Amino acid sequence: MTIFCISLSCMGCQFVETGILHQESHIEKESPMKTRVLLVHGLFRTQRAMKPLHKPLEEAGYEVLDYRYYTTKLDVDSHAQDLRQHLLKLQEESNGQPLMIVGHSLGAVISVLATTPRIEGIQKVVQIAPPNLGSPVADKFEFMVGRFIAPLKELGMEQGGPLPKGVVPATPTGVIAAESDPLVPVPNTRLLGSVDHIRLPGSHTFVFWRKKTQEELIYFLEHGRFTDDAQRVEIKS
Repeated sequence: MTIFCISLSCMGCQFVETGILHQESHIEKESPMKTRVLLVHGLFRTQRAMKPLHKPLEEAGYEVLDYRYYTTKLDVDSHAQDLRQHLLKLQEESNGQPLMIVGHSLGAVISVLATTPRIEGIQKVVQIAPPNLGSPVADKFEFMVGRFIAPLKELGMEQGGPLPKGVVPATPTGVIAAESDPLVPVPNTRLLGSVDHIRLPGSHTFVFWRKKTQEELIYFLEHGRFTDDAQRVEIKS
């Protein structure tokens, strides 16, 4: 009887010890908090336009969020202020979860404006085909349809582009220009204060559908720069 009790006691200790080890192992294997990537679409588009970026970003381990806004209703600054309020709310609710932003065209411009001044926890911004210095097409059509498309005048070259003169992004920003882009020629994508700037094959609308663009985008999110063999665009001071 005494031997039985001792054996039972030892088995109980073993069970407790095993349970503790299992619990500790479970804690150690908890997955780290994912970095979120917010996608911001361009003029005349909806969040569905950014769908081609979902799968590659998710496969790279990011949590993908979409930002939706009515692109023709407000001027550039108002869009930027709305996006900034959305970002502040996301960060307030996230409990410190890191966030990065990828914007296309108009969405790329307001992404820089919305994160300047810097918002705590937002680590990087990537601009794709951004009309930082304006678009010649916007100038051409502004007098015809400008009253129906609120941001069009600001997106023209005659105004110097949509960014305030001398503005420098407060968040590390990389720029991807599309080589075959009559809407936003490569020189018009220049951004004072960007940390890296490359040009890739593709058109304004579909450049981010390309695998190479997606690879460069993810590389920048991970390293804060594009790959060494990417073709650089001169960043003028």
